[in-house]
Amino acid sequence: MNEQSSTTQQLNQAIAIAGEAGRLYQPYIFIPMHYQPGTSNNQIGKDRRVLTMKIVTRFGLTSPTIIGWLYGIPHRLALDHLNKLVSEKLLSLVITHRSIDGRVYVLDYGGAKYAEELLSVAVYFRAGEPSLRVNQNTIMHDLMMQFVLLKGVHNQTKDKIAKPYWYSFVTEAEFKRLFKSNDVRNVDGIVIEPDGTIAAIEIEHSFKTKAARQTILLKWLYGLNNGYYDKVMLFSQSLQIFNDIKRLHNLLYEEMPTRFDKKTRLSLLSQEDAALLKTKIVHRTVLCEELNERFYQ
Repeated sequence: MNEQSSTTQQLNQAIAIAGEAGRLYQPYIFIPMHYQPGTSNNQIGKDRRVLTMKIVTRFGLTSPTIIGWLYGIPHRLALDHLNKLVSEKLLSLVITHRSIDGRVYVLDYGGAKYAEELLSVAVYFRAGEPSLRVNQNTIMHDLMMQFVLLKGVHNQTKDKIAKPYWYSFVTEAEFKRLFKSNDVRNVDGIVIEPDGTIAAIEIEHSFKTKAARQTILLKWLYGLNNGYYDKVMLFSQSLQIFNDIKRLHNLLYEEMPTRFDKKTRLSLLSQEDAALLKTKIVHRTVLCEELNERFYQ
């Protein structure tokens, strides 16, 4: 059995273990995103073309830094690869100082039609100026999230043995399409771990106010209590941000059970809910250094 089919089998097994929670995220959770270099230049080129188009379609953009890291190629070759897709009218180039590369690549109309055939899902395309197809205010956040989700699929030990954090993921845009209720927080991503655990992924790359953190906690609680995910994993480039999150969360765990909602006259957070959040929110510092080096150096 080759590595690609083995990965697919592992994913299917994890989804089966997840049960109903896994089925919530069809069809996106079934889209394979693992890159395995081909044995010939022709196959390598085809595989990279397909995966790059999947990435841009699912995340809305990508950059040379992400592509160079994923394929293990120099920045110049990553640029060549992406610019070739532009010349084929599959992607469009957007120049922006918000990206670490000074540029990002988004879908062109031809790329959207190609991606629909490739993924067998509806692809939403916004016509007009390419720069309007990307939210300038979230570019850094979106690229960091893209790196984290792809890193989790491709993680290896120091001996280059595959050790994925998760087998598959759902992007923020896909999550929004599946769930439109305002009660559900639009998490940055959903992943399925090898043991079938469904986890929400959040990138915390900036400091937030105490009021913002309270709102987020309640949204996560709703997601946990209603079976959208089994836990929440936080990633950041900064240990200081993690420390601030922990500080605010601990304050809120103490304060919210003693404060009451004016409409329902119930406490904002029960002691049981506070205990649940404490156990279900995981601070993953494992990528702090790498995120900082890739996106902030």
